[in-house]
Amino acid sequence: MQWLEHKRIFFRLLGWTLLLASLFMLLPFFYAAYRVGMGRAQAFFVPTAAGLIAGGLCLALAGRERRPVQVLEGGLYMVVILPLLAAFGMLPLLLTGTTDSVLDAYFDAISALSTTGLSCLSFSYASNPPLLLWYSLMSWLGGLLFILTLVTVLPQVSGCFGLTLSARQRVHFSPVWNKMRAFALHGAAVYGLLTGLSAICYLLAGLGLFDSCVRALVTLSSGGAGLPGFFGAESDGALLAGILSMTLSGCNILLFWQAFHMRDLSLLWRDAELRLFLGVLFVSGAAIALSLFHSGKAGEGALLQGFFAASSFLTTTGFVADPPEGWPPFVRFLLLFLAFAGSSIGAAGGGMKLVRLLVLGCLAALEVRRTLHPHMVVTLTLDSVTVSPKIRQRILSFFYLYAFTFAAGTLILSLAGIDLMTAMGLAAGALTSAGATATLFGPLDLAAFPAWGKLFLTVLMVLGRIEIFSALILIDQLIHTAKRHW
Repeated sequence: MQWLEHKRIFFRLLGWTLLLASLFMLLPFFYAAYRVGMGRAQAFFVPTAAGLIAGGLCLALAGRERRPVQVLEGGLYMVVILPLLAAFGMLPLLLTGTTDSVLDAYFDAISALSTTGLSCLSFSYASNPPLLLWYSLMSWLGGLLFILTLVTVLPQVSGCFGLTLSARQRVHFSPVWNKMRAFALHGAAVYGLLTGLSAICYLLAGLGLFDSCVRALVTLSSGGAGLPGFFGAESDGALLAGILSMTLSGCNILLFWQAFHMRDLSLLWRDAELRLFLGVLFVSGAAIALSLFHSGKAGEGALLQGFFAASSFLTTTGFVADPPEGWPPFVRFLLLFLAFAGSSIGAAGGGMKLVRLLVLGCLAALEVRRTLHPHMVVTLTLDSVTVSPKIRQRILSFFYLYAFTFAAGTLILSLAGIDLMTAMGLAAGALTSAGATATLFGPLDLAAFPAWGKLFLTVLMVLGRIEIFSALILIDQLIHTAKRHW
């Protein structure tokens, strides 16, 4: 049992995550029991019971271990947790007869948990209220899991990859279990509060309670692409509620917590990333609205659609009010770039994150100044905080890994017989968690996609959510282990 001694904290993380996810998934069971009866609700109870048993076994293996998390344990947890949760999450699709394909059910479960919003089943279950609630909760749990790892495990694995630039560096991370639990509670509290505010916005827009809750769950988690036409026939009020909710979802949750904790709302506006996020949202929304207006859409409709699309793709939520493949090329390419940019680094959305791009832009400007004035001593600062060379190097490494993964993913997906632009949109959707980019350049039927292509997309979706580096750490460790045994 020597191998277990070095992995107890990993099983502790795994156990608590499984228990948390299983308890939340009781909600679809109770709702299904109310709507369709206890007999048909068993399809939602089975994965809950299985998750609770698995979580209990993991905690039993962990014992009372509370030592600090090691890098390898954190990396292993981040690589394993989404595929493991998807194994339980796919069961309702199989048990309700929605599909008899394990691969398709697993793909949709991974898509929901990674908040990507792609589907091999064309979201046929979106018209089934219990399954719709199941999908929404899976997406919401995926966003919550990302927030929890962001403030606990990820800093130990990747050195934050620029996370220490958020919240004006007033969050000090610690691998100690009690500190991790406190950070997790803070992040979860803000995430839950923003979800409630989003639901209130939809209620005020005239939507029913169930519809408002479902929209809030998928909006705050940035998983909205999985619900096509979700806003297609809605009122202007619903579109405005969606814009406001998605804007909230794209903000830094850590920054919100710091502003509340220090009773200083000026922290929000003094944050460079938040100002950049709002600026990019305003400029891109206005540009899209102007382009749609020139293409023939009415003025008020163009304005709403423009800002709705900009907030949707910038936050990688992926809600689409109108089919985007008919929009002007300028709009579609701009939406693709917005999805790559992503929202704030402390948000549940995907993408490269704006603060990293801001640092890269500042680095480029500094290099120009250093070239013109070779003897000048220049320092990169953000929010009056010096960006250390270590963080710069990590951000540059992340940018390279992200670009390389996207290029390789596009190349591999093109082998499935789709055109290059569609392959690029699909790879971008899986990697950035903005699944709607897959339809920017034409309709796509994932049901007819080859099995190897679906498996590869699940890998891309997981890599996008764990920010690539965790998988590389695990691969490197496996290679070193294999060399030692040789």
